[in-house]
Amino acid sequence: MIDKTHAITLQLVETALDNTKLLFQLLTKEATLLSGKAAAHKFDALTAQKNEVIALLTTFTKQVDQILASEKLSKEEGMDAYFSIAKKAGIDTSISHNNWNQLLITSQQCRDINEQNGACLHILNKHSLRVLDVLKGKDLSITTYGKNGHTNSGNASTTTISV
Repeated sequence: MIDKTHAITLQLVETALDNTKLLFQLLTKEATLLSGKAAAHKFDALTAQKNEVIALLTTFTKQVDQILASEKLSKEEGMDAYFSIAKKAGIDTSISHNNWNQLLITSQQCRDINEQNGACLHILNKHSLRVLDVLKGKDLSITTYGKNGHTNSGNASTTTISV
């Protein structure tokens, strides 16, 4: 069976590598926009592009699961076991295995930059909430409690600027 699936695997991995590189470019562009003063519509367009690529990569993940299942391999055994079986069957896996390894490296880079972007968005969100708190003035509900028992004190424990 592996002689039939490897040709498909080669194409799938190559396409996924291209999509992962595209995702990395989009995430890098997002990082650049986050470091400057970008308009919201730029983020909306970028997010739509990222979502399209992520959908393609999600489909790829399901296809990899099917390929592994066709060779009676588990997700835990993974693609390295698949390439080992293919190599034992006399199939040249140099290109597909190299692309797979590049895919893993690029995926880790995507994960890292996405975490950085997420942290940046978190800081920008906290800053925006803080500015709103300053504009609204001191929160009068500091000593009240919600249904879960926690205080509803707003985003700042003290008034930064009193107007």
